[in-house]
Amino acid sequence: MRVHFAPFQEALRKVGIDAWVMYDFRGTNDLVWTMLDIPSDAHCSRRFMVIIPAHGNPVKIVHRMEQHPLSHVTIAEKLYDTRQSWDDAVSEALSAFKTVAMEYSPMNAIPVTSKVDAGTIEFVRSLGIDVKSSADIAQEFTAVLSEQQLAGAAITGGQLRNIIMDAFGFIRKSILASTTITEFDVQQHILNNFRVHELVTDGVPIVAIGSNASSPHYAPSITNNSEINHEMVVLIDAWCKNASPESVYADLTWVGYTGAAIPEDLESSFDIIVKARNAALACVFERFHVGEPVYGYEVDNACRSVIETSGMGSAFIHRTGHNITTEIHGPGVNMDDFETHDSRQVLAGTSFSIEPGVYIPEVLGLRTEIDVVISRDGNPSVPSSPMQTTLLPLLADVWEQ
Repeated sequence: MRVHFAPFQEALRKVGIDAWVMYDFRGTNDLVWTMLDIPSDAHCSRRFMVIIPAHGNPVKIVHRMEQHPLSHVTIAEKLYDTRQSWDDAVSEALSAFKTVAMEYSPMNAIPVTSKVDAGTIEFVRSLGIDVKSSADIAQEFTAVLSEQQLAGAAITGGQLRNIIMDAFGFIRKSILASTTITEFDVQQHILNNFRVHELVTDGVPIVAIGSNASSPHYAPSITNNSEINHEMVVLIDAWCKNASPESVYADLTWVGYTGAAIPEDLESSFDIIVKARNAALACVFERFHVGEPVYGYEVDNACRSVIETSGMGSAFIHRTGHNITTEIHGPGVNMDDFETHDSRQVLAGTSFSIEPGVYIPEVLGLRTEIDVVISRDGNPSVPSSPMQTTLLPLLADVWEQ
């Protein structure tokens, strides 16, 4: 395991920044741990810094008693122990630079990229250095996936869609047989299917009837769940990845209705979020097909404007989507101009969700969610297609899974 610094230096030269200052204290900067390939179980109780110049040789500053965690980073090393020796080492290492990139976000505009404490930023600035955010360039090294990972994500997306459809089939059979079934039963049915297909997840699936689904992150438990009966909206949101190392998550939401026909008011509401999802998807596809950049906030705006125009804007209470990597919420650009203003560019070789929803407190929640996978040569796709276009009438005489 060896860190190669040429790609970091090339990224710095492209944006005209003198150096990248990668700082961490006790794992607070997980982005740096990813970029420097530091093992997750490494014992890091002291602060360290790795300085990568756009031109020249990198250097690391590590504590005298804690050199091992960065022993695989084979560059020049400066040791410190006292607080004064830390200040001196940092000051000397940064003396040649006017601008540096660090994992911080001005005004904390993009919290997922804000990892360095204010005091450390103040110290670097006290040296007469202009600190820039590394948000744009960091995602190149933390969110861009390999071809193998992208292919695996596409396979998992298809598996997850099949598992969700099987769960709706389980609901249908239980209701038609007059067998009691709860949200928790369906959740456990999904988790069992994950185990059968060697899929893992970092949290339990959401299975929610209409009123419970009005809380976007509701999830049933053995002590808190509702029975699923006739004429109910049932929302299923599940996420998983293959159990093999470095696998990437899939994250999907589908909605069914435990009746033979969909009420007109539900159908019209769901149609709004389908159109919003499709508008966001069109924004991404069109930009990539013509080779123009697209930014996270633009995708959110394309989606949100459809819902706002319909008069239901106040019911769409979360961002349009999130980056997906080996973590369900990855460090790359989010489709967001609501909770934050994510001005980062959507990059080739990444995956993210598009998941508009509308929520009426204590009454109803509807959401549609797909994953977009963009190949490394810039071709977007939706691996779990076909996408949901209408609520699923689970008790219809003919129901296609």
